[in-house]
Amino acid sequence: MKSIMDRIKESGRVFVFGIAGDSGSGKTTISRGIKRILGEEMVCSFSMDDYHSLDRKARKERNITPLHPEANHLELLADHLEALRRGEAIAKPVYDHGKGEICGTVPFGPAPVIIVEGLHPFFTPRLRSLIDFKIFVDPSRSVKRLWKVRRDVGERGYEPAQVMAEILQREPDYKLYVDIQKIYAEIVVKIQDSRFHPSLLEPGPEPDWYSVRLIQEMLDQPVSQVGLTIDLSKILRSSEHDFSIEFQRDDYYGKKVGIMTVDGEIHQSMIADLEKKLCDSLGTYAVISDRREQYVNAIGLSQLILTWSCIEKLEYLLGKKELIVRG
Repeated sequence: MKSIMDRIKESGRVFVFGIAGDSGSGKTTISRGIKRILGEEMVCSFSMDDYHSLDRKARKERNITPLHPEANHLELLADHLEALRRGEAIAKPVYDHGKGEICGTVPFGPAPVIIVEGLHPFFTPRLRSLIDFKIFVDPSRSVKRLWKVRRDVGERGYEPAQVMAEILQREPDYKLYVDIQKIYAEIVVKIQDSRFHPSLLEPGPEPDWYSVRLIQEMLDQPVSQVGLTIDLSKILRSSEHDFSIEFQRDDYYGKKVGIMTVDGEIHQSMIADLEKKLCDSLGTYAVISDRREQYVNAIGLSQLILTWSCIEKLEYLLGKKELIVRG
């Protein structure tokens, strides 16, 4: 039986995944995880920051934040997504965060799977129609502030006070223009501080533990069964880390959803079935998760589940096309 990656290649189609959320919300972490699992040769990704229409100086002069739609080339992005879906390369703009300037263009794409991440990928009906699978990343305010300070100070050369001032300035526009886009997402990823405190069994910095809630729209398309195996003997050992998994059904902005909440760290053995299913679907027998550690944290497990959901959507879209061709 052909793998889904082989079927995508043979179809000649390009599929687009969109990951929306605030700056510093973990979009790139989710994107990199999906890209690593699907295969670097199959996926190319880019940030919507490159589609800023105003540089840092112009935004300051106009007293406008990057979260305002008018500070972004949304129609140009839609034009480029249409070209990529046709299998054409684009001249993608480049935004330099270090200088705060728009710096020309570079050739980009195409690839069988495109991931676009940013503030506004679901903002217009046209953009939403061009994205096959929509994910919204929604960390709590405390987690988002921690991550943004880490990134902007460590990678972009800002002072902590600058970052905090920018966060406060951007909050109204986030609520007006970005947060509302979660109503269009098929999966919303909520990230909060863990209710467990990690025990420092080994020397080194205190690990980041989080609680991740995956809110997934209940779709009509059939999905294959994947098991999470629980080994009671490992759980009962005193060295086992704390974790919890919960599931419930609910309504979310008028949609029927399933909600899975994962907290703490889970032993690698518990994700073996999920990994095998992903490997079988992708036609690879490489180990997907990081075997350097015995445990997978909630964000790592969420990346696996998100990728499985992406594969299920790809299977559904390919099946619809193949059915039309046969018909």
